[in-house]
Amino acid sequence: MKSTSRTFFEGLYGKSSIEFVKGLVYIYPFGVIGKEFNNNIKPHIHNNQFQIFLIIKGSTVLIHNGEKIPVTAPSFITIPKNTEHGFEHQTEMKGWIISLSDVVLEHMIKRETEAVIALETFQLTEVKKDTYSEVIFQNMLECIEEYHQENIGKLLMLESMIGKIIVQLSRLPKSTPLRIFNKDNSSIIHFRRFSQLIRESHTYKKTIEQYASELHITTGHLNRICNIIAQQHPKEVIMDYFINESKVLLSDIEKSINEICYSIGFEDPSYFARIFKKKTGVTPNEFRKSIGVKPKSS
Repeated sequence: MKSTSRTFFEGLYGKSSIEFVKGLVYIYPFGVIGKEFNNNIKPHIHNNQFQIFLIIKGSTVLIHNGEKIPVTAPSFITIPKNTEHGFEHQTEMKGWIISLSDVVLEHMIKRETEAVIALETFQLTEVKKDTYSEVIFQNMLECIEEYHQENIGKLLMLESMIGKIIVQLSRLPKSTPLRIFNKDNSSIIHFRRFSQLIRESHTYKKTIEQYASELHITTGHLNRICNIIAQQHPKEVIMDYFINESKVLLSDIEKSINEICYSIGFEDPSYFARIFKKKTGVTPNEFRKSIGVKPKSS
């Protein structure tokens, strides 16, 4: 019987956290972590980031759902959050891991719903000369170069480059990827719609029963879907979204914490502060200090 136990990491493989540049992106050499673990990266999941693996040199084996898929350079792999994956490196690897914060990405492309598909597509793409895949690959390399420099307007440039890459991934011809790996279509479609409804609700007050009714499914079915796709209860999915939304709002110096709390549907600032600390490890005030925002009186 196949084990249902899954390994989650908030950071890269083996790490409990990740330092996104300005909350957006973290780039790390591909293959370095493999050396630390004898070239064997066991299947695992990240529930807070979308990852792009650029394979510049070498060969590895991608592990997904018990299947082993050979991967050779040059190629790239896009892996959505909550998607299990692992690697067995066959040679010394040269490449990069681009980890993108799902919180910031959603805000960047929330008006471009079709581009969201790129963030939910797990695919392996072979890079071929004079094709669209090569154009995307080169743009990824330019993004990596910008990341490692300290130029004026670095964050703005990274946001622009990453936005361009996401759009290009969504435009990638369906015939291009070597493999596209899908979870249960029905579940992922319902989960995508559930996530969209959460974004559109603008309030934490909306109940699970209301969401299920709009999806035309039972609350039990919604619970099973969230467990399959995100390994979370629907309430946790809702809570995570609004806590992440509050992080973005907390960067606005003109808004008090109480104003932010009420604006996203929390009726009690004390309850909001407790939930925020439970989810992030810090209070809203401490979070503001950590990102360099001087707290405004509540």
